[in-house]
Amino acid sequence: MALLVALSGRARAQRPDSTRCDSIMAAAAVDTVETGLYISMRRLDEGLQPDPEALDAVAAKIALAFRAPRPFRLSVFEGPLAMRGLRLSGADTTRATRAASVAGTYALWVTEAGPTEPFVLRASFITGLDSSMLRAIAAPVYEWRQLQRHAGLASRYEVRLSDDSTSGSLLAYGRFPRMSVHDATPKRAVPLVFPVSAREDRLDHGETVLRFVVDRDGIPALETVEIVRTTTPAFTRAALTALMDQRFDPATIRGCPVAQVVEFPFIFDAAPHTPPVDESRARH
Repeated sequence: MALLVALSGRARAQRPDSTRCDSIMAAAAVDTVETGLYISMRRLDEGLQPDPEALDAVAAKIALAFRAPRPFRLSVFEGPLAMRGLRLSGADTTRATRAASVAGTYALWVTEAGPTEPFVLRASFITGLDSSMLRAIAAPVYEWRQLQRHAGLASRYEVRLSDDSTSGSLLAYGRFPRMSVHDATPKRAVPLVFPVSAREDRLDHGETVLRFVVDRDGIPALETVEIVRTTTPAFTRAALTALMDQRFDPATIRGCPVAQVVEFPFIFDAAPHTPPVDESRARH
């Protein structure tokens, strides 16, 4: 599978010339790393778990039907394991050798009559890859039907694509370039609203950690958001609201902006509670 590096993303004023950046990117590889793309599947609703052999049959058919987009534009790079909140790092501490990152999550409903049209849960942010995956997932109609025939009612399945070798069945194989990347950094602190429901539950502290792609404009790509961990759903909702206003200095390779996947923590601390003043006593 040919893996060619190019840039993607929204247009931006005063961005370095794209033609120049394409040539810089092509020459910026430090080395390459052997990479496989893997798919894993699981049933999301409650009920009888599918036969592992039936799952393997579906995975094999998906792999057979998958056609990688050509050229395969590696437009997202790995980031730090976890960002240090809003503590901005110096330029000399944010440069690291990063490989490309490929990930996507898809879902569909399956009945005894067959599968519904699959849809994207977490976008890959790579041109053409999601549509290729959706076509491949929809292909094994007979195998999906066999998987569901003992389960009764409609069941929802998740298909996850990643470059994690522990994920399951091999979908494709290639070599990804690794490049010297200045990591994305948050520009400013977005005020967090402590959820009323969390306070009512007697919580005064908590966190939500989100994983998402920061695009070339420094804007979180909301279609890529995943929840890494959270104290409570109320904090998750508040973090997602804040994320819409969060901005970053984008990752760069030799001055050219690139998209990068990051893990970003939102820390919630309740303001100290001030007891109400008894106005009748205050007058005396």
